[in-house]
Amino acid sequence: MKAAIAQADILVNATKVGMKPLDGQSLIKKEYLRPELVVADTVYNPKETQMIKDAQEAGCKAAVGGIGMLLWQGVAAFKLFTGKDMPHEEVFEKFFA
Repeated sequence: MKAAIAQADILVNATKVGMKPLDGQSLIKKEYLRPELVVADTVYNPKETQMIKDAQEAGCKAAVGGIGMLLWQGVAAFKLFTGKDMPHEEVFEKFFA
């Protein structure tokens, strides 16, 4: 894992680690993170998982939580089911801000 992350530009957690009851946990050791790395997490609750907190502390180029993924997945599903555009800005303000 350490060698793979050392050669990567982007690291994405697409597991449930970080979400309850696994909140406070991360699959990635903090010392594997570096400033050139972009880190993303698909977990959206909590807003900042341990991996995202570790990435911010390590000074990673970007540390992105799963809220945006959740919102845009909802936008796509809304369009599929209703044929209409979801008012994503309003939804973001009411539920995610």
